[in-house]
Amino acid sequence: MTSNIKLFVLDFIMNSEVFRSMKCPHCGAWNQAYLPKCVQCGTPLIGNTQKTKSWESDMHKKKPSLQVVQFEHDESEVSVPAQQDHYDPEQLNNAELTDEIEELKARRKEGAERIAQMRSQAERMRRSIRETEIIVPQPEPGDYMDEETERASIRMRQQRRQHQYLDSDVPNKPDDFQDQAGYGYFGDSQSERPITYDESDENAPFYYDGYTPDSGDQGALTDEEYMPRRIQTRVALEDSYDRFDAASRKSHRMRSAVLKIVIGVLCCALMGVGGVMVARQFVLRQGMQLREDDEPRVELTETTYDGHPAHKITIYGKENATVYLREMQSSYVIADGKVEITVPDYMWYDTESSTFAVAVESDTMDVTVTPFIRYSQEGDQYALDPIEFTIDVPLSPIYLLNPSTVRAEVGVSIFEIRLNVELGSTVIIDGTNVSTLIRDTGNVSKNVQVLPVGDNVISISVKSKYCRENKMEVTLYRAPQEIPLELNATVISEWNYEPITEEKYNAATEEEKSEMNIPSISGTTLPGATITVETPHWGLEQDFETGEFSFHPLFSTLGNNDVVIRTSYEGKTDSVITHTVYYMPNADIYTRRAWDLDSQYTDLVNYINLRKGTIYMGTGTIVSIISTAPQMAIMNIGSDSFEKLVMLENSSKTTWTVGTKYKIFGDAYGMYDTMPRLTVRYTYLAE
Repeated sequence: MTSNIKLFVLDFIMNSEVFRSMKCPHCGAWNQAYLPKCVQCGTPLIGNTQKTKSWESDMHKKKPSLQVVQFEHDESEVSVPAQQDHYDPEQLNNAELTDEIEELKARRKEGAERIAQMRSQAERMRRSIRETEIIVPQPEPGDYMDEETERASIRMRQQRRQHQYLDSDVPNKPDDFQDQAGYGYFGDSQSERPITYDESDENAPFYYDGYTPDSGDQGALTDEEYMPRRIQTRVALEDSYDRFDAASRKSHRMRSAVLKIVIGVLCCALMGVGGVMVARQFVLRQGMQLREDDEPRVELTETTYDGHPAHKITIYGKENATVYLREMQSSYVIADGKVEITVPDYMWYDTESSTFAVAVESDTMDVTVTPFIRYSQEGDQYALDPIEFTIDVPLSPIYLLNPSTVRAEVGVSIFEIRLNVELGSTVIIDGTNVSTLIRDTGNVSKNVQVLPVGDNVISISVKSKYCRENKMEVTLYRAPQEIPLELNATVISEWNYEPITEEKYNAATEEEKSEMNIPSISGTTLPGATITVETPHWGLEQDFETGEFSFHPLFSTLGNNDVVIRTSYEGKTDSVITHTVYYMPNADIYTRRAWDLDSQYTDLVNYINLRKGTIYMGTGTIVSIISTAPQMAIMNIGSDSFEKLVMLENSSKTTWTVGTKYKIFGDAYGMYDTMPRLTVRYTYLAE
């Protein structure tokens, strides 16, 4: 017996070693140790991951066999070998094993779904029991005999209803049924009377417990078993209604159809009227919104554009509306509720800068802008109120340098007219365009012919950028002559050096004489005529055979100095020429003679007649501009608390501007109102 038990235990151990699990090295699935390949991916299983002893390896290599050991009462052991063939793992059909595994997976999935369905059904049954409303039908007329009979009838109805939900048979005796606690009517029949309803009452509730089994559910009731009696009664009534008179039903259907058609027509009419009203309200609301919230507004403000006067037009209106300005022939789109248009003033009168400008000759110009607004591409265009304003039209500046006045007496046949204008201006002198001859300083000149016929009128036209055209005339008078008298075309008209007297010239050495700048005037007259110079001069030389002559003038005053030349011939009227030379020493010579204007201001005002021609130096700010041709301005050389005003005439090459501080050098000229007047020769910016 003991030996048999040992043999059985050894055989059990051997069999258990055979069924030891092994993990796939490729996919990680666990397989039986005796399987040659992984049932998931088919990877060959090479040995066990655990270290195997030699005797375990021998037992693993041995093919297993099935033995049955029986234990009899006589303790004799009988070993019955298996009738089937030995199990060989190498001959295992992997395909069949895979199919069986997939079938097991499908059955497991199906079982899980079935369990979930049964759980859902059980949950609905539990919820149905909690939400059940028990309605007791009204008893049959035969049941209203007495109170005891009535309770018995109700108990019988409850018993029949309970029988539909119980799997086992329920005794028909009321006493047996009452012993079944937890079923039927749960109230106390002795103290409470179940609520009854008449089945003919349309407002009576249905008998419904909240649970509607799905078709196919196990244990689902039939329609006859589940539907309450009241519903069955209604179906019966409908069946009986079908048996009514056919003519009555047809008439009823016709009336219903006519009524439905009438109701439909009325609904369509009401919808149409409502749509029209809504559309009308929408249009009115849009118009009101346009008139109130999006009412266009126009604002006009003065501003500047690149340093030039301008006006800014601001138009408020509906978003994305288009604004068109007729005079400017341009359109703009309103963004963020407005559109801003900055228009320089010169765009209205400067024909060179704008195609819609109009040439004017007055100091001011009235401008009218007509705006239009359009709210969509296909919409109409509405005219807004015109925008009207007045602008100033500046005059092109002209500074006459030679001659210094618009009328001058000359004694030469060729005279140089010199002007100072703004760079980029269009200048026409005596019909000739000299715009290309303008220097960097703004000076431009042209030689004109002067005939001895009296007045010679020279026309000048200047058109500066962003200014209106300025026209002026210069009259050069040359007296008629019986004795011809002409000065050379190269005769000086301006002298910037210190005049040299005859005594100083005679006392100088030859080297000093060569370095001297000596003014000289030359010309021609009738041969044999006598030349007389009626102004300070020295070194007069004359050739009676040719009529040529020359001399050195002496300038006694700063500024314009008239040189008078007379020629005489027996039997003829004398001819006289008055030639003007502008004498102005250079800055090095001129500024060294200057007095301080601030400290000498009172002395200059009190003794202006004695101080004429005296050179002064002053520093101050230009307060205002009085005129532009020539430029005259008022300067304050004092302080804000104590003003010292001076009237200045600009004869320098710098154009003054209001509010700028300058350092000036000029000579006294006279009085202007209560202010001393100076002619400024040199101007510098003051730091």
